[in-house]
Formats: sequence, C-alpha cells, structure tokens
Amino acid sequence: MDKKISKHRLRRKELVMNIFFLFEEEYERSDVESICNIRIPIEEIKKYLEENYSAIYRSNLWIYTQLRRYEVELGVQLFRKDSSGRKKGSFCLSICDRMLRFYQKQHLHVSKKLKVANAVYDKIINDSADKKNRTVKILLGAGSTIFHLANILAERSWQDSIKYSIYTHNLGSLKRLVEPSVNYNNIEVFTPTGRVDPVTYSIIGRTNELYESTSFDYIVMGTSWVLDGKLFNESSEEAVIKSAVLKRAQGEKILLLTKHEFTDQQLPGLTPYGSLQDYDFVVVPRLNKRPEFKKKYDIIFDGYHDLFSPEIIHWNYTILKIRKDQ
Repeated sequence: MDKKISKHRLRRKELVMNIFFLFEEEYERSDVESICNIRIPIEEIKKYLEENYSAIYRSNLWIYTQLRRYEVELGVQLFRKDSSGRKKGSFCLSICDRMLRFYQKQHLHVSKKLKVANAVYDKIINDSADKKNRTVKILLGAGSTIFHLANILAERSWQDSIKYSIYTHNLGSLKRLVEPSVNYNNIEVFTPTGRVDPVTYSIIGRTNELYESTSFDYIVMGTSWVLDGKLFNESSEEAVIKSAVLKRAQGEKILLLTKHEFTDQQLPGLTPYGSLQDYDFVVVPRLNKRPEFKKKYDIIFDGYHDLFSPEIIHWNYTILKIRKDQ
C-alpha cells in the first residue's frame, strides 16, 4: 500500500523540477525565443507526469496548490496560471516572465544547468589522479548554475575520497555546503567579508584578498551575457568581483554556460568585465536529440567555433578549450 501511495504523488520539489523539465522539452520543440512564451495546458502536464514519473493526479487544482506552496516556501513566483478557455477547472501554466532573483533562476533551464555542473564535477574526478594526497581548492562564483555544482559536491561528499577547500561568495552554494548532511571531513568552506545582495544572493565585498592570495585548482564562474566575445553581468557589483577574479586570481578558469547567454543585442548601460579568452575552458550542454528549431543563441554560439577546441565531448555536455592565439 505504501508503494502505491509513493507512486501517486511526487514530493513538492520533484513536482516543480519535473514540470520545469517539461517546459524545457516543449521549448526545444518550438520556434519561440523565450521559454516564458510557452503555455502548457494542465491536462498535458498531468499526462506527462503520469507517463514519465508514474505520478497520477486527478485534481488540476491539487497540482497548482502544490506549486503555490512551493513558491511561498521560496518567497518567489515561478509560474503563471492562465485560463485556457476550455472546460471548467482547466487552465494553462506558463513560467513567470520576470525571473530575476536567485531562487527563480535556479529553476530556469535547469536541465542544461545540471548538465554543465556535472561536466565540471566529472572533470574534477577525472583530474583527481594528479591531485592525490592533497586538498583540491575550488573557487565557486555567484549564480544559480554554480549552485548546482555546489549541490553535486555536497551530495557526493560521503562517497568521494577527495578533500575540498571551497571558496565562494555565492550564498546559495554556501548554504548548501554547510548543511548537516555534508561530510565536513571532506569539505571545508571559506567566504569573503561583505554585505549580502538579496537579488543575486551573493556576498558583495570591497576586497578580493581571499581569492587573490590563494592558488586554485579550479575557478568556476558563469555570466549573464556574451556579446562579441565580451562578458557582461546584470549586477555591476558582481561584475567588479568577476573582473578582479579573472585578472588576479590564479587557477584553471572554467566558464559554465547554458548557451542562452549568447546574444547579438546591445546591452545599454553595461560595460564588459572580461572576455571569453580570459578563461581556459567553456562548458556548454548538449541536447540528447536534435531540436526541431535552431535557436538564435545556437546560431550565435556557432559563430565562435574558431575560438574553441573540443576537449571532451560527452552525450550531455561539451568541454571546450579556449584558443589563446585568436
């Protein structure tokens, strides 16, 4: 009986995550440029959950109630509910069109973020033979993509034999890495001083001495936009930190991207803090099947092929080495 109940309902977090997966699948099958333009009837969501996760929901309202409770827990909006004009009790769901805060972005394009986060973790494990009997030092930058890497490191902390020293001003990563479930024998965490930015969910400090005085094995960061090979961030204060890290921190620099960052639109009021060539590697996700429509960001990304040399091609991701002579 208990087994039957477990199949009948997903945990709230799993429900939300799986619905975001569905939105990504629909987005890749469509010709729209923004995932926020996708509208999915609740009946299709129920069918998807039953076919893919053996989760049977008879009540439309029950699903929406669980989504709203999850939003209340996080304190942010994730979904929009629109009347579908069909039968009574029916509606469509869309993703909120203003995904600005950390806990919103954490869910956006989540499958791609998980792929690139796992790529870095795989690289760390594969490189670990060269780093036996010493602590691996990692700098984790701000952003929701980086949080997913921190989550992987936390989850694997009991099964890995690697010891990590992790430096970060990413509060999402910090919070995850100091949870009681983490193996503190294998992970120690260092943070800079400064004030908390509630939007980017990061520590904004006046000095980067903590980063500049340490030699890292890996420096892992993301960015908001890539335009003409230059990097831009929506937070000017975060851009200052990223610039200092790129210029003065020592270590193998890895940029995690979902590809949505690539744009050809001008960014008024923003100045670049660095360029792709400031990094050693760029990591991007790979789709498990060919999309029906090629997105604009894919076309723009393809224009950078002379800058990249494939290092590792996995069915879920590609690790690209930056050619410094371009």
